[in-house]
Amino acid sequence: MNHAAKSFIASFSAVLVLGAQAPARLSPSETRMKREVAVLAAPDMEGRGNGSKGLAHAADYIERYYRSHGIKTQRQAYPFLTGVVVKEGKAFLGKGDSPQAPLQWGKDIEAYSFSGNATFNSKALVFAGYGLQAGAYNDFNGVDLTGKIIIIGRELPDIHAFASLSAEDKSLRGRLRRFETARIGGLILLEEGDAARPLKLISELPTLKFPVLSMTAKALDPVCGDLKGRLKKIRETGAPQSQDFVWAPWSFMGLTLSLERKLTDVPNLIATIPGRDPKLKTEAIVLGAHMDHLGRGERHSLGGASAQGQFHAGADDNASGTVMLMELALQLKSAKPKRTLVMAHFSGEEEGMLGSAYWIKHPTVPIQNVKAMLNFDMVGRMDSKKPMLLLGGLGAPKAALEHAKSLAPANLAIGGDLGAAAGSSDHLSFALAKIPTFFFFTGLHADYHKPSDLAEKINGAGMAMVAKYAQSVTLDLANAAQTPVFDPETAKLSSGHGAAGMKVSFGVIPDYAEHTDGFHINGVSAGSSAEALGLKSGDIIVTFGVRSVKTIYDYMDALTAGKAGESVTVKWLRDGKPMEGQAVLKSR
Repeated sequence: MNHAAKSFIASFSAVLVLGAQAPARLSPSETRMKREVAVLAAPDMEGRGNGSKGLAHAADYIERYYRSHGIKTQRQAYPFLTGVVVKEGKAFLGKGDSPQAPLQWGKDIEAYSFSGNATFNSKALVFAGYGLQAGAYNDFNGVDLTGKIIIIGRELPDIHAFASLSAEDKSLRGRLRRFETARIGGLILLEEGDAARPLKLISELPTLKFPVLSMTAKALDPVCGDLKGRLKKIRETGAPQSQDFVWAPWSFMGLTLSLERKLTDVPNLIATIPGRDPKLKTEAIVLGAHMDHLGRGERHSLGGASAQGQFHAGADDNASGTVMLMELALQLKSAKPKRTLVMAHFSGEEEGMLGSAYWIKHPTVPIQNVKAMLNFDMVGRMDSKKPMLLLGGLGAPKAALEHAKSLAPANLAIGGDLGAAAGSSDHLSFALAKIPTFFFFTGLHADYHKPSDLAEKINGAGMAMVAKYAQSVTLDLANAAQTPVFDPETAKLSSGHGAAGMKVSFGVIPDYAEHTDGFHINGVSAGSSAEALGLKSGDIIVTFGVRSVKTIYDYMDALTAGKAGESVTVKWLRDGKPMEGQAVLKSR
């Protein structure tokens, strides 16, 4: 499941381990799926990181599997940025007629991976606070940005002057977007510490046309004055402290920057089961799952500093969905559906649904003939004691979704409220293309995006149950006289209870099962307010601040109303015993 596209889920962080309990005798389906998950989550697959040999090996393995069962496959490939290095980096500062002061690259100054290349001898410097405009507050008032090197603070403080801004506008992405149209000469992001930020690939942000540099106030102070003091004054007064240093005397920068970007082709693997009906076989139902994961946790890992460099197996996310497609292909091929089935194994999901977006632009069947998409992402950790599958449907009519739920066996509960997870995977690419989608998901857990998401924790019996149900839903769509028509109302992602309204984080992941006795949590994240409070998996929050909490939505409303630095009273139940404590909310 994608990390950059589910910021709300990431803000709550980790979850409860749902222990898998295998029956004494495994069904053939369960045996196959557990075996294949173990293969894809093995160390030699290197965590299936995008651009890695491990992901290429996984695609090869999946392709051999299909071909061994007589199912035709085809490959797609698209370029993916895997690294950035500084080919040439030189910079100096100047002030009036004083001698130019060279900067030490890698210490005084460094480039960001999304920086553009540039060469110039003297561009004037401008301090523009935090690069924000909110009501009466305006960092750009009275300064000319055109052609200048703009200096802003990278870490945004939580102050009243910025309260009216949305989370997107306050994000680095949102602030960069403002500068894209301002015709600036370059951007310097001021760091909190004593050294420039090391160059690290940030693939979530697009490459810009102007240079983006990391520097400290200490390195700039000889030509720009007390920048630290200016930022401090903004935090204390809520008033802009912008200054154009072109005047008395002129302060400027010279720069030569050339970045070299390494691009690697990453694969989508597509298998096709032709339809048997002479008329309907031109229409297609797509079954999708992403096969990529986090490699060694270079980006998006939730395991903390200790997880960096560790092998992230990704057994549930998303070897489980990948194997689900492989298993379904065997079952559905013998069922001989009327419509064509496309089994699409996408890459790039963890980096922003890149593979599915590429397929939409380069479909292997005519896009107008795709009647529905079923997406399987994290379907391997069903609760053995209370089997439940979460089924969402962006763009699927409510009647079609209810009908799909009615096909479930009696021993499998179907939950429909995925919250912010509703649009956090590859089905979103299809919904944006106005194709009805159905999203199969067994929930998050404490091993999500951590090295501990291992094959031995997969609930094979639960996967077999999901596969049987998914076969029924697929065949119902593939053989129906009429397929669902895209419904724009159900394709809307809820904004009332999501990340957009959140200014603070607490550090828990919700239990998505329906509860009315409080907000059930599935764990806490390292370093979070929730961890400091002592909350654990299985706790039930009943009061948050001044609000009574009976559902997940009560909790989200309470969190939305919170402010960074605020101390709130939290009451919860642990094994029926009332507990209480004070928590300090942190800024998102």
